[in-house]
Parts: sequence; structure tokens; C-alpha cells
Amino acid sequence: MSKFTLVSPVVGILLFASVATAQVYYPPTTYQNTYPTYTSSAYTPAPLSISTFPTIGSCVILTRDLSFGSRGEEVRQLQRFLVSLGFPGSGNWMITGYYGKATTAAVRNFQQQSGLPMTGYVDAATRNAVQSRSCGFGYPGYPTPTYPTYPTYPTTPTYPTYPYNTISITSLSMTSGAVGTMVTIYGSGFDTYSNTVRFGQTSVNASSNNSTSIVFYVPSVSTGLYQIYVTNSRGTSNTVSFTVTSSSTGCYSSGYNYGSNCNNCNYNYGYLPTGQAGNYGYNYGYQCGQISLNSITPSSGLAGTSATLYGSGFSTNGNTIYFGQGVISNVYSYDGTTLAFTIPTQIGSQYVAGGTYPVYVRNASGQTSNTINFTVTGGGSGSAPVITSVNGPTSLNVGVQGTWTLNLNAPYGSYVTTSVQWGDENYYGYTSAAPQSTYISGSQMLTFTHTYQQSGTYTVRFTVSGTGGTNTSTQTVTVGGSGQTGQLYLSALEPNFGRVGNAIILRGTGFPSTGNDVHFGVGGVKNLVSTNNGTIITLIIPSWVSPCDLIQSGYYCGAPTTQVTPGMYPIYVTSSMGATNVLNFTVQP
Repeated sequence: MSKFTLVSPVVGILLFASVATAQVYYPPTTYQNTYPTYTSSAYTPAPLSISTFPTIGSCVILTRDLSFGSRGEEVRQLQRFLVSLGFPGSGNWMITGYYGKATTAAVRNFQQQSGLPMTGYVDAATRNAVQSRSCGFGYPGYPTPTYPTYPTYPTTPTYPTYPYNTISITSLSMTSGAVGTMVTIYGSGFDTYSNTVRFGQTSVNASSNNSTSIVFYVPSVSTGLYQIYVTNSRGTSNTVSFTVTSSSTGCYSSGYNYGSNCNNCNYNYGYLPTGQAGNYGYNYGYQCGQISLNSITPSSGLAGTSATLYGSGFSTNGNTIYFGQGVISNVYSYDGTTLAFTIPTQIGSQYVAGGTYPVYVRNASGQTSNTINFTVTGGGSGSAPVITSVNGPTSLNVGVQGTWTLNLNAPYGSYVTTSVQWGDENYYGYTSAAPQSTYISGSQMLTFTHTYQQSGTYTVRFTVSGTGGTNTSTQTVTVGGSGQTGQLYLSALEPNFGRVGNAIILRGTGFPSTGNDVHFGVGGVKNLVSTNNGTIITLIIPSWVSPCDLIQSGYYCGAPTTQVTPGMYPIYVTSSMGATNVLNFTVQP
């Protein structure tokens, strides 16, 4: 039977690094009278019987066209309807009210099942099909199948988890603090609106301006150790620990404090009336209260800028200022209400890059203040990302894939753009490889792979750019052999033009039965099968492509997804046998 493949969006560059983090939908095969044979010997599915046309769920009437990016209640109704169809890989996790990639894939499956063009866009014809199916007026195009009951697997099947779909916590801006302290969670996979922070058994309101950080305030709980995790439409994150140091009072001065130290509060048991002698002389208006921050002046500036914190409850000596993940120890306060310090240029071995950093104070008594933010508008010298080394082959045979490892050292919290020119771009029909944006903090290793199709000597140029500047490194590779591998060859595309969603045939020689990676523009489709003695591969023209399409599961890729628009796109095939030549396909409007 034919199998529907959700073509997710690659370039000639494959960007790898550590495992990181959107919803993933695993599309079903085309529905016929039987299910496909699974590779697991433990499961032999029963035949699929055809029944009458049942009504699925409640009647769904959509009043407007819907597409990728749409939001609202009608999107949610559509998602409930799609989930009720029971496509493999679907579930209630899809019902978010946001029309994303999973919804697009499910709509395409429904359109295929209904005999409609597989656009992934809910137009008038698709809305009518949804209404007819859900309201019990029959099912246009194909009868509704009755699905068999699945047997119990020996073990729970494991579906691949792509990094960009996971939710993960990597660190906290602080690991302890008092009730009311503002804490930033750093990680990946966070939603803009629908995150819930679980602080022990307490749910905490939280906000996120991006997918990599969430800000919340420590709720009113007892002192002790608490576990923190985040839930949203993507699932549940890992757990990290936070210690509540209590809401016990620190010290602050509401008037003149002659010769007294903040630690006096530990002996005064409350506050001394104005003019009454304390432990260290007379205390005019000296009181006990929680340490707090009111403001920072200036609130933004370059790394290395002098700044002053204003608040109350500071110790004379022994204050510690926490700046992001950096620590500034033993800061002096002459009056208990001000702390002067210098914005660090480095945190550990990493230069401080532009961005917003949380700042809080812990005094000599161990009390922790609330958090305020400082915006670094630029780093000091040396804040550009640096390529510390490049390791890769200096010689290759034609059609053999080479792997290059790029070691970077980037400022703390940098967004780094990495690009590579292989030297043979004209052969592939484009002038240079598309740059990829990656979040990097500190030393990190990125991996690139490439296969040359013609002999010669090529200069590989790696370029990294950040807020502080650009760094470039080159390496030469000599490629031997003839212009073709002698094993793989792409002879024709039938047809060589068409629209997004159309199926085309790739004709050639030498294709293995499985494991064919078809490259389409900057993206592609991984692990396609071939038929007719390794001479035919069927490809559905994708609507979206990304350099991440062909990356092995378990590796991080920060490349964006690009919509396929009318124009010319290069197509070639790679496998364990090597790589084919390149042919061009024209996408029509």
C-alpha cells in the first residue's frame, strides 16, 4: 500500500550539537482495507473492516478558512474532530487552539482520506467534508473504516522525540531565596502563554517572552526544599530543586544608623524605638525588616559599567550580588541602603553578551532580596564568538560523506549565527549555504557533514557571528575520483514541475531498498524506500523545508523552517552508497 509521508523540512549543512527541545505529529499511512505490516514480530494487525458512516463526536461547522498560524475556538473544534478520527500518533495533546505543524499534518491526512487535494489548508471543500463527516451526512470520497482493536505490545512502543519538540529546564537564576523572590527558569520548549510552573504542590503564574526562559515569584510557602517543573502543551519538563530560605526579616534602616551593623537585628528581637541604644551605639530609626531591592541605576549599559543598587537590609560587609549566573562577593555598604558594583565583563570564562540579566542580593545574615533586571547593551572586547578549532578530513573520495567538527567559544547567553561554504555550491544550484542561528553559552561543539560529487580541491569556510563580531576559519579538502560514484545516479524527475503536495517519481539507478535521503532545496525527506530494483523513489513535494529535516534524531538543530514557494529547487539523493547528481524541480503557484 502507499504510505503518506509528512515531509518535514535541510540544506547541504547539517547542524549538530547537544540534545535540546515543538509538537510532533507522526502521520498515518493512507487508509485502505488492511494496515501495513509492522516490523515488530510481536504484532500482526487484524484486517480493517469497512462500516457505515458513523457520526464522530459533535457536529463541527467551520465558518471560516483555517491555515497554519490560525488561533481560536474553531481551531480547537477542528482539532477535537481530527483527534476523534484516531489517526496513529494523534491525541488530546493536539487540542491547543493553535493551528501548528501537527494540525497541518492531520488535516493533510483527512484530505487524503476524503479524496481532496492534500494542502494542509482548511478551505471551503475541506470545511464541507468536516461538516459532512461530523454531522452524520456521509463521508465524501471514501467510506469510514472501522479500526480493529490493537493487541497489547510486549513493551510500550517508543516514538522518537525530536529535540525541538521537548520541554526542558537547564538552570535557575538562583537555587534558593525568600518568599516573593523573582526567579528565572532557563531552558527550552516554553510556550508564550500556556506555561504552568509547579512549585512543589503549588501552581505558580509565570510569563515567557521567548521559548528559553520563564519568570515567576516564589509563592508563600514554608521554608524547605521544593521541586520545580514546568508543564505546557508540549508536555512536562524535568525537575530542579529550589530552597526557600523563609520570609524571616532582614534588616533595613529607615533613618540614621550610627555605627550599627545589619546583624544587630539578630539580637534586637524586633525593632528598637527611635533613640534607644542598640548593640552598637544609638540607633535612630533603625528597624528590622526584609532585605529588598528598589532600583538599579543605571538600569542598562555596557559590560564594565558602574552601577548602584538601592534598597534596604544590606550588611555593612559581606553582601553578595548575583548577576545572572555570576557572583560578586563581599560588597561593602556604608549605609545599608546602597551597594555600588561594576557590571561584569565575564561570567566564569565567558564574556558577557548583550541581553537582560536578573540581579539580586544576599546579605551577611543569609537573607535574600527580590530580583530586578539589568540590560547589558553590549559586551566588552573579545565578546565575539571564537572558533577555537576545526577538525575534519583533508582528503575524500567522490561520493563519500565527510564530517567536520567545529569548536566554538561564545559569550554567556549568545545567539550565534553559523554558516559554511563548501566550495562546490555552484554544482548544487545555489551560491552559498544558508546561515543557521544557534543558542550557545560557553564552549560548544557543532558538527557538519557534506558529500562532494566532483573531484578537485575545495576550500571549506566556516563563519560564526554574534553581537560582538564575526570569526572565520577555513580548511582545504582534496577530493579524488571521477565526477560520479558509479553507484548512484538520478536520471529523471517525472514530472519535473508541479505544485506543493504533488507526488513525483525520481528515476535512477543504485538506490538501496531503504535509507534513501532525498534532498529538496534546503530541506528534504529522510529514509525513503525505493522500488523496481532500486530505480524508483516516490517523493511528495513538501510545503515546508528546514536544514533540520535530515538531522539524526537526538541532535539539536536551531535552523528555521521555510515555506516552499514557487520557483526552482535542486533535488538529489544520498544513501550509504554515496550521492547522486543534482536535478532541478520547478514548484508552480
